[in-house]
Amino acid sequence: MGAKISKAKRPKRRWIGISFSASIQSRTALQSALSDWIFFDCDFKLYDAHFAGSQVGRSAKHQYALEDDAGFAIVRVLLKDYESIRHRLKSAQNHTVQSHTSSGKLRLVRQRMGLPKPQQR
Repeated sequence: MGAKISKAKRPKRRWIGISFSASIQSRTALQSALSDWIFFDCDFKLYDAHFAGSQVGRSAKHQYALEDDAGFAIVRVLLKDYESIRHRLKSAQNHTVQSHTSSGKLRLVRQRMGLPKPQQR
C-alpha cells in the first residue's frame, strides 16, 4: 500500500440535503431515480436516506412545512460538479427532488435538516 493522500490533495466534496417523492420507498429506487434525473453525468454517493412515513421523514417534513409526504436524503458530490447539480435541482422542470441545504461538512447538513446520524452496524 502507498502512502495516504494528504487532505489538501484529495478531491473536494459537497453534501446536499434533498427531499424526494413519497413514491420512492427503497434505497435502490432512490439511487436509480437520482442517477436518471439529476446526477446522470457525475459521480455521487447517497449517504442518509429516510423515506416518507418513517419517524425521521415525518419530523423533517414538519420542519420544512411540506404539505405532501416526502423522503429526505443526503447526497455527496464532487465540488467540480456542484454548480451544475444545484442548477438542475433549482430548475422548474424538477418537482420530484428538491434541494434544501448544502455544505462542505456532512455534520452541518444533518444538523440543518434535523436528521440523526445513522447507527453503526
